[in-house]
Amino acid sequence: MSLGENIKQARNAKNMTQAQLAEALSVSPQAVSKWETSETYPDGSMLVPLANLLGVSLDTLFDNKMEPRTALPDVAERIGALINSTPSPDCMDLARELCWQIERSLFRFGKPGKYHPGDLKKYRGVSSFIRNDYGFTAVSNGKAPFFALFPDDGRGWREVIGDGEEMRKIFSCLSDPDTMRAVIYLHGKNEDFVFDAGFLARECGIGDERIGSVLDDLIALHLASRYTIDIDGSPRALFNSSPSHLIIALLIMAHELNHKGGFCFTSSTRSIPFLDSGEVESES
Repeated sequence: MSLGENIKQARNAKNMTQAQLAEALSVSPQAVSKWETSETYPDGSMLVPLANLLGVSLDTLFDNKMEPRTALPDVAERIGALINSTPSPDCMDLARELCWQIERSLFRFGKPGKYHPGDLKKYRGVSSFIRNDYGFTAVSNGKAPFFALFPDDGRGWREVIGDGEEMRKIFSCLSDPDTMRAVIYLHGKNEDFVFDAGFLARECGIGDERIGSVLDDLIALHLASRYTIDIDGSPRALFNSSPSHLIIALLIMAHELNHKGGFCFTSSTRSIPFLDSGEVESES
C-alpha cells in the first residue's frame, strides 16, 4: 500500500479522526486528508511524531516488507516523492534522517530507531560509526552534522589511495599557513570571485615573496584558475576562485579526528585491513 493508505489504515485502527490527528500534529485536517490521498506527503520532521501517534514504526508507514530486490524501485520512488514534497531546508534534515535509519539497519537491529538527527539538544556532539568487512560509515551530529557511507568490495581502498603520494601533495598544500589562510578566505566568497595576486596578499596578510607559491597551491587544489587580460597594452594576471564542497568536507572530516564527544551506537567487526597488503609501485 502507499504511504497515504498506510496513514489512513493506522489512523482508523487507532479510532482517530482526521481532525484529531491534525490537532495532535498541529496541522490542518485538510493536510491529513491530502496525505491520505497521496496529494502531498507529511513534512519530514513529522514522520517520527506521526508514527508514534499512530502506534506504528516508520517501517510500517513505508510498507517495508523486507523484499529489497523487488521493492527497491517502489521504495526509491516513495523516498524521492517524500523528499521532493518537503520544503527547504527541512528536506535536508529528512534526507539525513533517512540516512540515519539506513545506518541503524546496517547494525541489524531489525527496526528503525527513534534517534532523530534534528534533535540537537539531546544529541549534540554525538557520533556513530560501523566498521566491518563490507565498508564503514561515519555519522556526526556535532556543529557540522554529516553522514558518510564507504562501501568496500573486499579489496579495501589501496587502488584509490595507492602509496598516498597524491594525497600527500594535497595535505602539503593545506599545511602551509599562508595557503590555508587563502583557502579559508576564498571559501568566504562566492564562486567566480575575481582577484589578483596583490589583492589576495593584502587580504590574507601574505608577503610578496610568498604569494606566488600560495597561488600555485590554490591552482593545484583546483580552487583558483589563472587567466590574463590586456590593459592598455600590458598583460595582467587575474584569478577566478572555485570554492570546493570537497575541501569543506575534508576540513570537517579532519575536525572529526579531534572528536571529544560521545558515541551512540558503534560497531567495529572489521577483520581485514583498510588497505590490502599488495605492493604499490611508486611513480617514477
